[in-house]
Amino acid sequence: MRLAAGPGVAICGGCAAAAAVVTGPPPDGWSPPSRRGWARGAVDREAMAALPADELIAELATVWAVAEPLREFIHAAGEALGIDLSAPACAGHRDPVTLADGTVVWAVSWEEDSPYDRDEAPVFGLYLDDRWSPPWPHAHVDWPDFGVPADREAATAALADLLARARDGERVEVGCLGGHGRTGTALALLAVMAGTPAAEAVAWVRSAYCATAVETAEQAAYVAAAGG
Repeated sequence: MRLAAGPGVAICGGCAAAAAVVTGPPPDGWSPPSRRGWARGAVDREAMAALPADELIAELATVWAVAEPLREFIHAAGEALGIDLSAPACAGHRDPVTLADGTVVWAVSWEEDSPYDRDEAPVFGLYLDDRWSPPWPHAHVDWPDFGVPADREAATAALADLLARARDGERVEVGCLGGHGRTGTALALLAVMAGTPAAEAVAWVRSAYCATAVETAEQAAYVAAAGG
């Protein structure tokens, strides 16, 4: 899978291709649903509300015909990646995750307006993005977005320390930005340390934490290699 990245944003090749279908020139033989061009994304809600029902239904049918192949592509890609893309999108994470041995680790995402708001502050945090600088004791792992740590030994040591703190009864948390790729991979690695087989850890974290956890094939392979 190829990834195009820019300041604060990244898109994979599959999604770029899907976006091209929606935003690019219409294919040969394709006719827009109306002069309004709603299938191209220019929705005028007031105009829509004023349309006769039969005209609106006709336009809906045409737009649906354009959207259906894209939906099929999205869900097929999700199945291939082992991700349920029919699940609601995550708005953010402040979630306790219970590992196989009963240890609890909190998983968190970066909330732009209030990243450090908590009902109860952690005793310690491990963060996978340098944006984090909370007022409580914490550490960082050098971990690129959509990637894996270059230094496996250092990352493993940091996660082992976090797990030991949690086992000692400390409230600990781990987080990146969105709380999915790096955080999900870290949780899968913690799961392996707590007794989950490495071959099952990605599926486990997607079930126990978030369906979109562990975002890339590289991250999944990194978890699988933890059992070697």
